[in-house]
Amino acid sequence: MILHAGDAKVTYDKENQDVKFEGSMRLANMKEYDQVTEFLKENTNGLAGKLTLDFTELQFLNSSGITTLSLFILNCKKKGDVELLVKGSKDVAWQQKSLANFKKLWSDIHLEI
Repeated sequence: MILHAGDAKVTYDKENQDVKFEGSMRLANMKEYDQVTEFLKENTNGLAGKLTLDFTELQFLNSSGITTLSLFILNCKKKGDVELLVKGSKDVAWQQKSLANFKKLWSDIHLEI
């Protein structure tokens, strides 16, 4: 499954339970990020086990995007049946600090940067 959101592409690989973010995600506000929220919900609803969120190819994510992903992570924590792996890249400046903040939301997240 593929979602095009502005200049970004979000791909869900059901077999590997992997969500890959690519490009630059600069949607204007939370309302515009509803499509990302729905994409994540639809593709991970009922999912148990390991889920990977791969940001290594995402060059930019604005604050509304970080909020959207934070809410998704909190929802996964609440469900309690998903083990999250968050992948980032040292080559993309925003990722080290911002992705590390996800661990503050849920200490059980596995973070690879």
